[in-house]
Amino acid sequence: MTPWFALTLSLASAWAAAPAPDISTAVVPAPPSVAASTASPAVSSAPALRLLAPEELPVFSDSFPAREPLVKAAKKSLAYLARQEGARYVRIGGRDYGAAILADSIRELLDVLALAKSPEQLNALVRDRFDVFQSAGSDGQGKVVFSSYYQPILSASVQRSARYPVPIYRRPPDLVEADLSVFDKKYGSDVLIGRVTKGKRFVPYFSREDIDVRKTLRGKGYELAWLQNKFDVLDLHIQGSGILKFPSGKLKLARYAATNAQPYNSVATVLLKTGAMTREEMTHQKVRDYFRSHPEAQDFVFARNPRYTFFELAPLPPDGEPSGTVQESLVAARSIAIDPSVIPLGALAFFTTVSPQADKDGGLLGQFSNSRFALCMDTGGAIKGPGRVDIYAGHGKMAETTAKNQWNEGKLYILIKKIPARER
Repeated sequence: MTPWFALTLSLASAWAAAPAPDISTAVVPAPPSVAASTASPAVSSAPALRLLAPEELPVFSDSFPAREPLVKAAKKSLAYLARQEGARYVRIGGRDYGAAILADSIRELLDVLALAKSPEQLNALVRDRFDVFQSAGSDGQGKVVFSSYYQPILSASVQRSARYPVPIYRRPPDLVEADLSVFDKKYGSDVLIGRVTKGKRFVPYFSREDIDVRKTLRGKGYELAWLQNKFDVLDLHIQGSGILKFPSGKLKLARYAATNAQPYNSVATVLLKTGAMTREEMTHQKVRDYFRSHPEAQDFVFARNPRYTFFELAPLPPDGEPSGTVQESLVAARSIAIDPSVIPLGALAFFTTVSPQADKDGGLLGQFSNSRFALCMDTGGAIKGPGRVDIYAGHGKMAETTAKNQWNEGKLYILIKKIPARER
C-alpha cells in the first residue's frame, strides 16, 4: 500500500486522469439508493432495451428454491404500482405500453409460479407468456455489472463521547428542493436541491468537505446519533439506511431522508487512481483497514465524494428491511436497484450472473453462477445507465459478505406480458 504522503503527492495528477474502473459496492457498497459508480455510463447508439427473438431467449430457471420471497417482492411491487397515477403509457424498448402493463406482467408471473410444477414447465410458460427485452448494457452488447448492497448494523449512541465521536445528521431545514417545472414545463420533472444564502441566492447545498471538515452543521442541533468512526458513517451514507444498535440494546432504523444532490464519487476509486491499492488487493475490509492505519487521510479522501446523505430515525420494521424507492420494504435477493430513466420502477426482471454465497456466520463459500427473477424496487446514486444493477442482500453477516463480494458481469432481462393478437 502507498504511504499517505505519497498518496497526497499523487492525488492532484491522478484525479485529473481518466476515470478508473467503477468498483462501487464491490468494495464500498452503494445505496438506494444510494442501494452502489463514478464514471458516466458508456455512450451507445443501441436502444437501452431490445426485444429478443424466440431463438435468443435465455433459459428461465431460478437458482433459489424458495418461492415465498419472490412472491413477497411481487406483491410489494404491485402495491407500489397501484399507487401510481397520471401516466397513461410506459415506454419499454421503443414500445409505448398502457401503464397497467407492469402490474399485469407481475400478476402473470404469479400465475405462472402457481402453475409450474417443474423447472422445465416454468421455462416453457415464461417463454410462452412474456415478451423479453434484454438490457443493452454498458457496451451495447448486453454487458451488465451486478453489485450488491445491504443494511449494515452499526453501534451508535444518542450522545457524543470519546467512543462515539462522529455524527449522522437529520435533513437540515435549510435544504431546499426547487421544482423547475413550475417555472417552465420545458424542464420536465427536473428538481434542483440547494440552499438560499443570506444574499438571497440559490446555491448548491454544502458538500461533504463543508459538513465534515469545516463543520458547517456542527452545533445546530441536527445530530441524530453518534457513531464510532468516520468509515461507519460513510458506509451508512453509501448504503442509504442501516440498523443502529444503542448501548441499551435498543435497535433503531436510520433511514434515508435526503441527500445534498452533489455528485457521487467512490472513495475506493480514489484509492485506485492514486495507487494506494490495486484492484486485485482491494476489498471492503482492506479499505477500512487502510483508513484505520492512515486516519490523517480520511477527511481528504472522503471529501472526494461530495455526496452527503441525511437520515431520520424510525422503529425497526417487522422484517428488519429498509424501504426502497417504491416506498415498500425491500426483499433480500429479490429486490434490485436500477436506473429508472432506462427501466421503470416496479418492472419484472430476470437476470443471470455470478454471485457470492455465504453461510449464516458470514463465511464466504465461493462464487457461483445463478439466475433469478427479481423486481425493480430501488434506485441508487451509482446505478446509472443500462449497464448497472445493484442487488439488495438484506441485513446480517450473510448479507454483508454477499454484498461486499458481489461484482460480476451478467445479463439483465425485463419481462412484459404478451399482448393479445390485434383485432382492430
